[in-house]
Amino acid sequence: MHFTNSADHLKAILKEGFKVKYCLENVETPNGALHYSIPMVSFCDIPLSEMKEHITKYGGYGIGLKREWAKCKGLNPVLYIDSQSTLGAGFHTSFQSMFTGKKVADLTELEEKLVDVIRYMKNYEGELIRGGINNSSYRFADEKEWRFVPNRQMAKQMLIKGAVLTPERKLKLNDDISSLRLEFEPKDIKYIIVNDESEISEFIGCLRDAFANSAPLVEIERLYSRITTTEQIMTDF
Repeated sequence: MHFTNSADHLKAILKEGFKVKYCLENVETPNGALHYSIPMVSFCDIPLSEMKEHITKYGGYGIGLKREWAKCKGLNPVLYIDSQSTLGAGFHTSFQSMFTGKKVADLTELEEKLVDVIRYMKNYEGELIRGGINNSSYRFADEKEWRFVPNRQMAKQMLIKGAVLTPERKLKLNDDISSLRLEFEPKDIKYIIVNDESEISEFIGCLRDAFANSAPLVEIERLYSRITTTEQIMTDF
């Protein structure tokens, strides 16, 4: 499942696929924090019956895709690290050692493989500030996050070191990978979630436009029954 707070964003995903964007990660360890930005698309592996809290944080519009699609596209579950774990301490030491006097572009092939593991790391618990919520001990592991993270052939800047990514720098980085998409077909879609029933007919039209040239009409029409609303989720589950 992938959620957004905007109907327009969901329409863009249906028409163009998922845009890959750089996101800042702060991973706390016993030896200090790791700060870096990586290109990714994030999903949660939560059933609809447990989705209420997630929707309040990430938005009332979403799309659910089949697990087979996720595996085929190379997605992987996040590795959750406790802030006081020895595993986190080991990764911190390795990370600092790798980048002493080096840029990401200078890494050996073996070091790149270690960076790939780091790019799937997240704290088990940590601070969440989002959508009016400020929680200093939010349990990220409850989201059961899966990520798509492109390799160097797809995105040369596979990791950006540092605790700050200015809006200007982020805009430039995202522009460099603006053509990169994580794509799907109608047969891969399990759910489409809109805010309320009044939007369903609008999204039926969006589905027709999005897949008119790439899928048979019968496949597109099957998707109509897969549209549900956050209102239904909040009241019926």
